[in-house]
Amino acid sequence: MLALRTAPLRAVPSAPSLADTFEEHSRYVAGLAFRLLGRDEDVDDLVQDVFLEAVRGLETLKEAGAVRGWLATLTVRLVGRRIRRKRIASFFGFGDEGPDEQVVSPEASPEQRVLLSQVYRVLEKIPVDQRLAWTLRCIEGEQLEAVAELCGCSLATAKRRIAAAQAVIEGAFDED
Repeated sequence: MLALRTAPLRAVPSAPSLADTFEEHSRYVAGLAFRLLGRDEDVDDLVQDVFLEAVRGLETLKEAGAVRGWLATLTVRLVGRRIRRKRIASFFGFGDEGPDEQVVSPEASPEQRVLLSQVYRVLEKIPVDQRLAWTLRCIEGEQLEAVAELCGCSLATAKRRIAAAQAVIEGAFDED
């Protein structure tokens, strides 16, 4: 009789459940979306959109530690789409909201509140790719490499986008 040798079964790491992922990362996604969008009213819808996208790809992740970065990339991509859609709608006269005044921390001084509100008004006018890169770097404090990865561009392109946005912002404040 022929004896078969079988390899021992290895435990296959299971993908995190959507409920666990939502519980652990929804506040992070909401905070990131809020700072990128500059308004509160769109955040809940965007978080739902991010996790709807996550349903489709969560089980394909190979590392549990990659979930946060992957969700951040989804968030940045969906925020960019949303801003572009709003700009097109605004061009045709539908919904022309400015940045949300709540984007500033309640602990901020009145001067800081006004300044950040003005920055978001300028961000409303610059190209979306520049806005996202600048916000990730200067408001979120992401490293340049992370900005490039989240924006889906090269490091040099991320640097150019940040510099271009910075120049527009500085120019807007020099005029005052």
